[in-house]
Amino acid sequence: MVTWPSRRGRPAGTGPEGGDRWGHAVVIGAGFTGLLAARVLADRFARVTLLERDRLAPGTTHRSGLPQGRHPHGLLARGAAVVEELFPGIRAELAGRGAPVFDFGAGFATRLPHGWAPRAAIGVEVQSFDLTALESALCDRVRAEPAIRIRDGFLVEAVELSTDRSRAVAVTGRDRDDPGHAPVRIDADLIVDAAGRASRLPGWLAAAGLPRPERHRVASPLVYSSRMYELPRDAAPGWLVSFEMTFPPLVHRGGAAVTVDRGHRLVSVIAPASQLPPPRAEAALREFAGTLDNPHFAHVMEHGRPVTPVYRCPVGGNQWIRYDRLRLFPDRLLVLGDAFCAFNPVYGQGLTVAALQAQRLGLLLRRAAGPAGVARRFQRRAAGIVRVPWLIATAADQGWSPTGPDPAVSCVRAFLGLVLRRAPGDPVLYARFALVQNMLTSPLGLLRPSLLWRLLRPRTPVAPDPGESGPG
Repeated sequence: MVTWPSRRGRPAGTGPEGGDRWGHAVVIGAGFTGLLAARVLADRFARVTLLERDRLAPGTTHRSGLPQGRHPHGLLARGAAVVEELFPGIRAELAGRGAPVFDFGAGFATRLPHGWAPRAAIGVEVQSFDLTALESALCDRVRAEPAIRIRDGFLVEAVELSTDRSRAVAVTGRDRDDPGHAPVRIDADLIVDAAGRASRLPGWLAAAGLPRPERHRVASPLVYSSRMYELPRDAAPGWLVSFEMTFPPLVHRGGAAVTVDRGHRLVSVIAPASQLPPPRAEAALREFAGTLDNPHFAHVMEHGRPVTPVYRCPVGGNQWIRYDRLRLFPDRLLVLGDAFCAFNPVYGQGLTVAALQAQRLGLLLRRAAGPAGVARRFQRRAAGIVRVPWLIATAADQGWSPTGPDPAVSCVRAFLGLVLRRAPGDPVLYARFALVQNMLTSPLGLLRPSLLWRLLRPRTPVAPDPGESGPG
């Protein structure tokens, strides 16, 4: 098992290293990112308020503000280690609810563009789950924190700045269920925007007379069609997660099947919108799954009992809003998670990047004498966390561009393509690549002479995946 060393220097929840707790922190958004942010803020602030536009019903009910919650998500090994560090025992708690823990190399059946990835234990432990179940478990933990209050059903309408616009001082909004729509002002010593892709912060800054940040976009035309199935025991496959990756322009279609508990598989097929059948066309969706090189999705559809409708949602592409480059940016206001940089979720990086940002925020807070100046330092460091995952995701997705990738990323795409071509026949190379996938090592580790030799030697024949032709 690979574990990621803790950098917090003390157990979670033990309070600041010295001095009194600060005043009041406000977090916009009570999804995965907001829950982690609230957790680290509670170590330093006397009060933390989480503002969430959806009503948070008890249990694992899907919420309207998270349409992608009905589709597969992954938490990479490094991200899982951070979440466990912030919420000790959360992995065992989820496992008790049925979310399996397993070795990445042995439990994943991965169809790469040029063949099946080797199936063997590589010492990287991961867990598969339904995102709603993960958020529900984290929300229960956060509610138990004495310093944290969750105010759901609250619509944030603006961030209020000081008269000279040098710092954020309050959040304004209203309760959704208030028939009078009375405005509410919530003073804060630090404001965190964790509202995801729906963040309205760029418009709020512009309304205050401040410059809008640069917005970098790399689009993806992909759309998910996903459904949950219950599999009988005699049809249970030998994998826990099955995946077929897209790699444009070579591979336009793919899919994922995730074990969310021992009896249920969440299956998603992925393609450009023009290629996917309508959500209610069950027979057409099954036929589409049968056209993929990975037969596992069709197997689950054929043998499983549907327990949800088919849900369809655009993937969303990649977007990086460069708050870190703004010279005129209010102090005591910071942005993390998808509100700062959102990735194509096909690559599974988003949750882990958000966890790393929350971890870094906690470290900065512990070292700071007060909330002043933390936001600018954090935003620069958050950009550093984003940089490599952004390069990998966008290098792959620039293959969708009709003009081809930018010259600056062409070499990255060429190298990634070479790794993907050779990995199916080389368990050692794939194991190293899996460490990079899980953000446990730098991509530069693939440039070691011993691995370069594996990339450049003559290609060996690739054996079929053991589970390719049936359940196992």
